[in-house]
Amino acid sequence: MIRRSVLRGVAIGAVGLLAVGATQQSASATYYDGGLSTLSFSVRPVSINDVWIGYLDTARGYWNATSAGTHITRSSTSKNSYTAGRWNYSWGGRYTPTGSGSSRTFRVEVNVQYLEARAGSSLKTWILSTSTHELGHALKLADNPSTTKASLMKYDRDPAKIYKPQSYDISEVVKYS
Repeated sequence: MIRRSVLRGVAIGAVGLLAVGATQQSASATYYDGGLSTLSFSVRPVSINDVWIGYLDTARGYWNATSAGTHITRSSTSKNSYTAGRWNYSWGGRYTPTGSGSSRTFRVEVNVQYLEARAGSSLKTWILSTSTHELGHALKLADNPSTTKASLMKYDRDPAKIYKPQSYDISEVVKYS
């Protein structure tokens, strides 16, 4: 009888550990279901000048230079768009997906007013950090992953220092591709 009780206790403990492990895994998941179904896509600049097109190109280049297998191009005919403006909103960047599956498209908006009020002399890197972060959503990365590792997708990152995809972000893109 003691043996049965011990075995039952061990079995219950193992189930409990599995449940905790599963909960911890899902709590740290960085998957975003509003991303695209491919790592190769184009983006169309909308109503921005050459300086801002340069920011978009740099953000694309940061992702394309990783080992994640991304191929992000700029195209004047893309249904995916990138724009910047001055809006009285409490966000620096926004990614808005439309549609689903292979017909999903997105719009990225960068809020210059919000960034200028916070970036000080680091405005360029804040713009790049925001732009690269927003493109990360198209690659199925969620906001604010609960990891101790450095991540471009974290809200509390220092945009003056973290403006390129970090090792953690790259591995998550590979995991979800």
